[in-house]
Parts: sequence; structure tokens; C-alpha cells
Amino acid sequence: MKIKYTAIAITVICQMWGTAASADPDPEGDWQLGMIHDPSDAQLRVEERGRVYIYDGVYDTEVKLAMDTQFNRLDNMMFVRTKVATPEGETETEDDGCD
Repeated sequence: MKIKYTAIAITVICQMWGTAASADPDPEGDWQLGMIHDPSDAQLRVEERGRVYIYDGVYDTEVKLAMDTQFNRLDNMMFVRTKVATPEGETETEDDGCD
């Protein structure tokens, strides 16, 4: 029975990855940004049913833009390991407490 559930989980993850990878990418080629700013109809439907997407390593400027432009979808978004540009021009990862 455990193998059956594992196979189902792998199948679902592969389908989700394929859906995300096939989404129209943004100019930089980051599929996560495409999902945030230009979601497909299928993505919006699954979000309406309660699916939460975890966005990993997105810059804080993109998170702020999502907060301003995708307000009705924020309950379905989680951001972890958000990147921040320092005044010195380096990139740091914010501590989100999800260790």
C-alpha cells in the first residue's frame, strides 16, 4: 500500500512540474515568476480549490510586486528563502524561519 501512495505522489509531482515548466516563462526564463505574474487558467483553477504554491528563492522585489498586483491570490502563495540585494550589490537570503 505504501508503494502505491509513493507512486501516486511521484506522478502528481511530475505532473505539477510539467505544468509549471510549460507555463509561459518570463523574459529571464524563470518559470516561478511566470506562475506568479502570468498564471495559466489551469493554475488559477487549482488555486481556487485551495492549492498553495511554494515559491523558492524569488527576489524580494518580485514578492512585493506580487503583493501589489496579485492580491486576490496571496492566500495561495508562500515564499521561502527570499533573496535580497544588499547595498554592496551582493545577494543575501532572508531568514524565513523555515529551517
